[in-house]
Amino acid sequence: MLGSRRTARLRRVMRETGLPAEILLDVAIELLDIASRKLSPSPIRRTALGLGAARWRNVSPKERSEVLRRAAQARWAKPRPAPVRGDKPKNK
Repeated sequence: MLGSRRTARLRRVMRETGLPAEILLDVAIELLDIASRKLSPSPIRRTALGLGAARWRNVSPKERSEVLRRAAQARWAKPRPAPVRGDKPKNK
């Protein structure tokens, strides 16, 4: 059922750990279950990702690049202090 390589690997792990095959296979199944939960987003998040992708469906690559560039620049721009009442704007 497992094949020769996997059987040899299972026997080697059994020798090193001293655990029976059933326990090792249960641990492997649990690890796969945990990994699959982390890899697949929840249904709500999956819907949000789909809606986010739909936002760019009919947008040209050039326009998409420009919008994302402006968003990134706005995100990392230095925050400007709000003017205090009574301050006069500086003319350049």
